[in-house]
Amino acid sequence: MGQFGMQMPGGRARGGSSLDMFSVMAFLSFVALAAGCVAMYLAAVKLSPDGSPFALQDTGKDKIKFTPSK
Repeated sequence: MGQFGMQMPGGRARGGSSLDMFSVMAFLSFVALAAGCVAMYLAAVKLSPDGSPFALQDTGKDKIKFTPSK
């Protein structure tokens, strides 16, 4: 089968391995998710009452506080 250019399953490629479409898509989705996490973290820091992204606002119309911009 080697003379016809066919490859056996599980055989090694001669030219070395390269990235396939699924590897590239997985990497791009990782980059997009990381960018989204950073954006949400920065937004939470700006809106939290004490500067911590995990602090919760008090409920009620008059109790919500925003930290001033620097």
